[in-house]
Amino acid sequence: MKSRIIIADDHQVVRQGLRDILHSRPDLEVVAEAWDGAMVEEVVRSNLAELLILDIGLPTRRGLAVLERLRAEGISLPVIFFSMYPASQYALSAKKAGAQGFVGKDAPAAELLQAVYQVLSGGNSFGRRGMRASAATDDLFHALSPRELQVLGALLAGTSLQDLSQETELSTKTLSTYRTRLLSKLDVHSNAELVALAICHGYQ
Repeated sequence: MKSRIIIADDHQVVRQGLRDILHSRPDLEVVAEAWDGAMVEEVVRSNLAELLILDIGLPTRRGLAVLERLRAEGISLPVIFFSMYPASQYALSAKKAGAQGFVGKDAPAAELLQAVYQVLSGGNSFGRRGMRASAATDDLFHALSPRELQVLGALLAGTSLQDLSQETELSTKTLSTYRTRLLSKLDVHSNAELVALAICHGYQ
């Protein structure tokens, strides 16, 4: 009997690649697909499956929020996150949200299949390195200085550094330096990545 799998990603080429990889195994079958967060929930509710392969960066509702809503409904369908984001940033948060695995999109097909079989057999597949690095990211958040946390809070609230400069009487150049330190410490490269990482780790 084939194991039934749902795949969710907003890029058609990625879904096609996943189908090809999974259908290369005679005991795996893709039974449904979704390409935004709201659709994932509908598809999961209306299809019998043994596994959901879920992207983090979905439109309308991010993958972590989708998983949290499914778990809140009592849906225990095993989930593997398949994401362009590094495990060092998201593996721990994915596990906390109730996922059973995390695989990067840069991983070889064999690694994805190994994770699929591991989760289908009742195990987890996060990788020790990814989990250690993700835990270290949480530690970095807690280790941020009060001023760095203030700048982070402003960015999360959508406040510009110019407006924050008026509130704190610090120059925009000084605040920009704190922002640069934040990006460097957390290994992200833009405000959007910083905000996504902070939300993922509960700093909202």
